[in-house]
Amino acid sequence: MQDVKTYLSTAPVVATLWFGSSAGLSTEINRSSPDALVLSLPQKY
Repeated sequence: MQDVKTYLSTAPVVATLWFGSSAGLSTEINRSSPDALVLSLPQKY
């Protein structure tokens, strides 16, 4: 039972951090290249 309590208290914290960092990353990408459907980074050949 203790393992279930630990899981239920940890998963929301991890999910919140994951979704928060994903939202922050997409915000910064859209700040540098707004209205882009695909992020096209310069490629060096």
